[in-house]
Amino acid sequence: MPERSDKRDALSLAASLTNLKFDYVDGVSGKEISSKALPVGQEQRKMPNSTLGSWRAHMNAIRGVVEQNLSSALILEDDADWDIRIKSQLLDFAKGSRFLLNQSANQQTHSPYGDGWDILWLGFCHDIIPENDPRTYLIDNDVSIPQPDKMYFNNPELFSQYPNHTRIIHMVGSPICTFGYAISLQGARKILYALSVKELRGIFDNALSWWCTDHSQDSVCIDAHPSYFYQHRAAGASGKNSDINEGLPPMEKGQTYNIRWSTRLNLEKLVMGQTDFEDSYPDEP
Repeated sequence: MPERSDKRDALSLAASLTNLKFDYVDGVSGKEISSKALPVGQEQRKMPNSTLGSWRAHMNAIRGVVEQNLSSALILEDDADWDIRIKSQLLDFAKGSRFLLNQSANQQTHSPYGDGWDILWLGFCHDIIPENDPRTYLIDNDVSIPQPDKMYFNNPELFSQYPNHTRIIHMVGSPICTFGYAISLQGARKILYALSVKELRGIFDNALSWWCTDHSQDSVCIDAHPSYFYQHRAAGASGKNSDINEGLPPMEKGQTYNIRWSTRLNLEKLVMGQTDFEDSYPDEP
């Protein structure tokens, strides 16, 4: 939201210190959305203003990709966090996405992640491997991943099949939460139509998940388990960490699940040029 200068300060600093550059899209208050602007379907669902505002903010970002004719864009929510090593992590992810798209590493493509994808769902809180396409690409010995017993996820049986420090790249099955996702131009055009012009089937992350998995527009959506971006909860009073859910408890210390070298939890070390980074989930012997 425009008034949350605290979130923008932290996000701008985190981006600068990990060699990323962001453009900002203001959050939207749902009560300011005209009822005439709501898609078909909202009348039956009667979603609260907070949910509608989140949907509209995401749609504004996606519409920006269409209006500017961008080949692709990374969209992050304002509380997203990532590992200091994010750029090298995504180089490995690109090998997996190209595998799933049946495009070899030496094949010339417009995107380093291969061509033909709509969504790279890089930040989520839950997903499964789909039964109709169970292909996986495994990144072995990824030391940026915590041991399974230290990770927060809803399907522990998935990681029980693999050695510690394995990241699994796969087609999406039923993702929830949109901490971060990359979108291609063709994906942005499809989603702007499906989730705004045509109808609104539910809250944004659910609607996007259903769009990815019903394949009504030949959607191609890929993700990684565990994801590369996760929600950061900053230290502070109750309500500080969410403009939607005011009931969250206060935090004595900041926390980001599943990210070992959290950028946000290492901001001071990065600012000071130190390299003895805090490891939120160190390995146990």
